[in-house]
Amino acid sequence: MTAAGLDPAGHPLLGAVIALADADGLLLSGRLSVQSHPWLADHAVQGSILLPGTAFLELAFQAGDRIGCSRIEELTLETPLALPERGGAMIRLSVGAPDQQGRRPLSLHSRPDGPGAEPEQWVRHAAGTLAPHSPDGPDGPYSPDGPGALAAWPPPGAVPIPLDDVYPRFAEGGFGYGPAFQGLRRAWRRGEELFAEAALPEEQRRDAGRFGLHPALLDAALHATGLAEDAPSGGRLPFNWSGVTLHASGAAALRVRIAPAGHDAVSVQVADPAGRPVATVQVLALRPASEAGLLTAARGGRPDPLYEVEWRPVATGPAAPAAAPVRIEPLLSAADLDAGAPAPELALFDCTGGDAGGAAGPASVRAALGRALDAVQGWLADARLERSRLAVLTRGAVAVAGDPNGPDPAQAAVWGLLRSAQTEHPGRFVLLDLDPERQHDPDDPQVAAALSVSLRAAEPQLALRAGRLLAPRLVRAASATAAGPARALDPAGTVLITGGTGLLGSQVARRLVTGHGALRLLLVSRSGPAAEGADQLRAELEELGAEVRIVACDASDRAALAALLAEVPTRHPLTAVVHTAGDLDDGVVTALTPDRLDRVCRPKVDAAFHLHELTQGLDLAAFVLFSSASGTFGGAGQANYAAANACLDALAQRRQAQGLPGQSLAWTLWEQRSALTGRLGDADVRRIARSGMPPLSTAQGLDLFDAALAARRPALVLLRLDAAVLRSRPPTRPCRRCCAACCRPRPARRPRWRSRAHAAASAAAGGRGPGGAAVAAAGPGPDARGGRPRPLLGGHAGAGPGLPGTRLRLAGLGGAAEPADRCYRPPAPAGLVFDHPHPQPWPGTCAAA
Repeated sequence: MTAAGLDPAGHPLLGAVIALADADGLLLSGRLSVQSHPWLADHAVQGSILLPGTAFLELAFQAGDRIGCSRIEELTLETPLALPERGGAMIRLSVGAPDQQGRRPLSLHSRPDGPGAEPEQWVRHAAGTLAPHSPDGPDGPYSPDGPGALAAWPPPGAVPIPLDDVYPRFAEGGFGYGPAFQGLRRAWRRGEELFAEAALPEEQRRDAGRFGLHPALLDAALHATGLAEDAPSGGRLPFNWSGVTLHASGAAALRVRIAPAGHDAVSVQVADPAGRPVATVQVLALRPASEAGLLTAARGGRPDPLYEVEWRPVATGPAAPAAAPVRIEPLLSAADLDAGAPAPELALFDCTGGDAGGAAGPASVRAALGRALDAVQGWLADARLERSRLAVLTRGAVAVAGDPNGPDPAQAAVWGLLRSAQTEHPGRFVLLDLDPERQHDPDDPQVAAALSVSLRAAEPQLALRAGRLLAPRLVRAASATAAGPARALDPAGTVLITGGTGLLGSQVARRLVTGHGALRLLLVSRSGPAAEGADQLRAELEELGAEVRIVACDASDRAALAALLAEVPTRHPLTAVVHTAGDLDDGVVTALTPDRLDRVCRPKVDAAFHLHELTQGLDLAAFVLFSSASGTFGGAGQANYAAANACLDALAQRRQAQGLPGQSLAWTLWEQRSALTGRLGDADVRRIARSGMPPLSTAQGLDLFDAALAARRPALVLLRLDAAVLRSRPPTRPCRRCCAACCRPRPARRPRWRSRAHAAASAAAGGRGPGGAAVAAAGPGPDARGGRPRPLLGGHAGAGPGLPGTRLRLAGLGGAAEPADRCYRPPAPAGLVFDHPHPQPWPGTCAAA
């Protein structure tokens, strides 16, 4: 280890320590597995082996001990770390440089070990702050004779608590503690205080001296929190540690005092069997195991991460050459072109109408979309503009950090529409969102400079804020733990689910009952009780212990929805809303009509605004809108659907900016077919899987739903990313650009050296390399037309002999553009398969293009 430049950590959970050379920081690493640490297998939650929260605390102790920070000011457990039955996890514990008070940031990441692990598979599990210990601080000095001390034992006035059935009860709640963690020996209650004794079994006792505080021992002592009279039946796990100090190390047995410290929080005093201080915890926040993604890791081994769009500064690079300025002109009409006006290099369409800081509603959304659709269709219909680009200007359409009011939903809907237009017609459109706090005019020099950067840097989407240019990047969602845990659902309250009898609505209803304690459900759909499977769904939910009402109501009808909400009893008030309803009317952007826009917007947009307006005066714990990733990335053939979902994303962000609960969850395709996706065939699903965003299983989707509710971020993208596939996509594609932060290119490998003799032998073998593998040709061969290279449809030469007689269609996402992505060549127009359903005329069409 020293030969590799590493210092041994000398700790059972850590392997090496590295002092950073260019910063006053520290990096600790290790590998955890049930093979190397068998006792960890005794900590199972819902059938999955989870690293206990006390192990995160122990790792923080070890980091702090090495840099003179013995106090853990705060440590938040963001994501559980699940250990597989085979293999293990590599962990990295990072400690940053101190601030002026000597406090240091701390974070812990892990990824699966073994070959082939992607760099982006690192997951952050915990973050916090270490600080130097102050004897005059709130947790010291610790006096064994002071108030609440543990020298007198058993505690005076405390009543013993029987423990005969405690571990069987824990097992019924999904906590499978093995021998190493069954250390709770005795317990007492005195008012709201709990006292307990815990000890390690003999096998773990031998290693206790190598730990600051053995995780299995402290975890067993904290099992006493499950004996509180208000403890939930599903059990709780550590979530946030605050003000933790380790006074002595190596204990093999403990005494603890646990006292209330707020909602779902306790303070903890820890002593050895003689009453001498071991540790103090000012506040330990506990979270039900069903929340915060704590069970996500229990299904499939590791949690799928949550993503969100972050706007990052664009590297502008050198100025454009003066000899080739970008001509920017107003949007020309057909009459202008008929009169001989030259086609512009870049034209502007000002779509900044709307109230970026005020109220928005269905009418403003439709007005903005109508204007944008007319401009887009007119632009694409004129062949004289086929080599020109259209820059669409909006104001306050996207949520950039620092925007006080959140985005304008109507302007956001325009972005959804144009993202799809960009996907269908690459290189024809540029999106620029202007600062809602500054009145930039379309002829502002900053606008011209921004568009010049967009073209030069191949950034099809930009936002201008305070003179800075920003581009969207998909990133791991930031933690919302600073504000504490998500608000739990009140079992006495009513949860409204639109689309409640559909596939997603019914699955969410089950999860809310089994995982979030919802006991009163109001399931709303246009068919209501007449929907297929409604009776079976009601019976299943009632068997789970819920009261269920299924009602026929069109949520896009404001009066009908208001009447329904008025019927909710005051003794069971509405406390949560989940809007899953929606509809599809797919078609390329050139084929859309106002009616087709309205057909998709009505159940999505109108219903969402009605729910928003009619519930503003209610005390809601959650307001969740089901959106689609098509609004984030742009779905080919789904411009109307993308517009509606981008509008929902903005509405949720605006609600949070106003201090209201609001979340929009942008989903990719689920494997289980619903009324919306039942039209997709197996070939469509395989094609979507090849897009780099494979479909979600029902279990994965519900786990992501749990994690999203806990994260409380306003707009999340819930998907699985296949980084290797996305890396193969053209870097100029809007979706690929957005995912750039999650799909960093692998370092280029130096090609192997080949001798001239080896190359000559390969050429003599007819273009075959070692082993007879054919060497790929440099390009397409000539055809019969004068030796010219044969044009490829979108740059793809993979058509087989049966292609000429094959009828084609564009289904959902991707379609005819997909082959082009694999070859990094300009794609065929998305409308090609509609104009020419048989491929025989394609070569001439593509050659002309």
